[in-house]
Amino acid sequence: MKQHVFWVIAVTLAATVAMDATAQMSGGARGHRDISTPVNPAPPPALFTVVSVDEYARNLSLQAADGRRQTVLVPEGVYELSRLKPGDRVRVDFIVPDAANPQPAAAAIWPAGQ
Repeated sequence: MKQHVFWVIAVTLAATVAMDATAQMSGGARGHRDISTPVNPAPPPALFTVVSVDEYARNLSLQAADGRRQTVLVPEGVYELSRLKPGDRVRVDFIVPDAANPQPAAAAIWPAGQ
């Protein structure tokens, strides 16, 4: 009886591992990207003027050369926000937004000189 139970468990585990590997290779449930959803690429790196700095929320309000404004999340460790003030010029490299993190976020920030 114990040997029968052992074999049932072994076969079940083997089948589970095989199904998981097959699903990954064929784009199954895991590793599958729904191609019907449009891809939302990150904006290209660009120069911006700092409009405001919210150190508590880790947000920067930025203005592009064409006048468009956008609030950008600056994750911990990307840049020390206390070093920025309104009017500063910065170059920002963005993280590609996804469903879990739709707000534009900075991957890197560099001072751009005046």
